[in-house]
Amino acid sequence: MRAELALRIAALSAEIRHYPTPLARCDEQLSQLIDERARLRAQLDQLEAEPRCGPEAQWTNDGGFNAA
Repeated sequence: MRAELALRIAALSAEIRHYPTPLARCDEQLSQLIDERARLRAQLDQLEAEPRCGPEAQWTNDGGFNAA
């Protein structure tokens, strides 16, 4: 999901970067693109803030003193 969000953000950034000029103040399409990109960035930031569980973080029961 993170990769999909990053790709969509990159596509929106490219579209905004290549948006035709001159820009009118009332250009709603550009505003929508910028708002969508901001929403996706916030969503990606939220996902990045969540802890990831890697292989070294997995619990294993090795049968020691505290075995379940």
